[in-house]
Amino acid sequence: MQSQEAHASESSRTRLVGFSDLQGRESLQVELRKDWCYVGHLPGNRPNPLTGKSEDNGTSILDVSDPGKPTIVAHIPGAPGANCRAVQVVKSLHDGNDYLIRNHETATACSFQVFDITDRSKPVYVSSAADTPAGPLTWAHKGWWDESTGLYFGSVCEPGFRPGGHLVIWDLSNPSKPKYVSNHWFPGQKLTEPDPGSKGLSLHHPVVDMPNKRVYLSYAKGGNVAVLDISNISKPKTILDFTIEPPFKGPHTSMPFYGVKCRNFTPGFGDIRDFIVFVNEASDADYQGHEVRKALYMLDVTAWNNPINVATFRVPDGDFLQRGGRFGPHQFAETRDGKLYSLKDNKNLLYLVYFSAGLRILDLSDPYDMQEVGYYIPKTTATTVPRLKTVIQTNDVDIDYRGLAYITDRAGTGLHVIEYLGQ
Repeated sequence: MQSQEAHASESSRTRLVGFSDLQGRESLQVELRKDWCYVGHLPGNRPNPLTGKSEDNGTSILDVSDPGKPTIVAHIPGAPGANCRAVQVVKSLHDGNDYLIRNHETATACSFQVFDITDRSKPVYVSSAADTPAGPLTWAHKGWWDESTGLYFGSVCEPGFRPGGHLVIWDLSNPSKPKYVSNHWFPGQKLTEPDPGSKGLSLHHPVVDMPNKRVYLSYAKGGNVAVLDISNISKPKTILDFTIEPPFKGPHTSMPFYGVKCRNFTPGFGDIRDFIVFVNEASDADYQGHEVRKALYMLDVTAWNNPINVATFRVPDGDFLQRGGRFGPHQFAETRDGKLYSLKDNKNLLYLVYFSAGLRILDLSDPYDMQEVGYYIPKTTATTVPRLKTVIQTNDVDIDYRGLAYITDRAGTGLHVIEYLGQ
């Protein structure tokens, strides 16, 4: 039974195109590739009408060729209690087949599982990246599979490291035979290194810019926004390290925004600038807003050896704290149709999800003055799981080839397809 009256939808310059209840499964990462949508789920168990069975949450595959009618064609169950939050899809150059990779964490085993999904309705398990030369993984959070090389970059924990994530790279060019390549960590993550103390260190996940041989790391614990040079994939090299912790919690996601012509700079004198846009995640475990408010940040890295934060964006509190649930940012769209999201190629629009404040759409034409230009907050439904109160918890967003935004909900409300109508 829901503990509060359901909220109606709210919107500005957006419209709802389509909806799927995702069988009521609590959801996290969403990935769009052509006419297909892939959703990773948090632990739970729900009936699957396709099989007539009750299945532990895993990964859902939807046909979105008609975005007005997203249709589930398969659900790949996880093990009991498994967290399968992350999902990504590539077409393998090895055999031309389509493959899906997801994280799979249980109390006893952690891995990244690979499935052949060439027939979307009949996924076939292929392999797992479950260990490194140090031993079996003890954490497998989220990663990035580069289609052009077959390299997979995962946030994991290996034996010999303190709890939390660091980067491990596998060669998955042949998806049936994962091969360990290399790893990267910050001082203090290995047990043999001085303990960083209560601050801790943990990588949330990497974002990969393979054409420029760079990886963007977001350390949710530790506060680091870091950039690696992967020209030598066997020895990733840190070339930038900036931290916001303290006073703020570390970043969840970071992404490049380079070569921007900025307003109010003298032409030819610093008006073309480079940035990294990043966001930290509202955690708020008690669902009462008892934390330092999180934000979206714009980091000017034009002077590579002296990065400067030049702008922030936050949704005003309004009545969001009274609504309950988490209030604050989580993640922005980092891909479009499976490729690294380019702000410059997408009218400088950033799609940011904000838990109880739904989807927010920002215009970053002036990186020094980020402006909100639209939003969509879905209505709660019969499947929305109360977080003390019944409230939307928009959790992730991705963009398809048509420019439509797909948002998922941590509280089991489903998948919404949103169109930005412009100004």
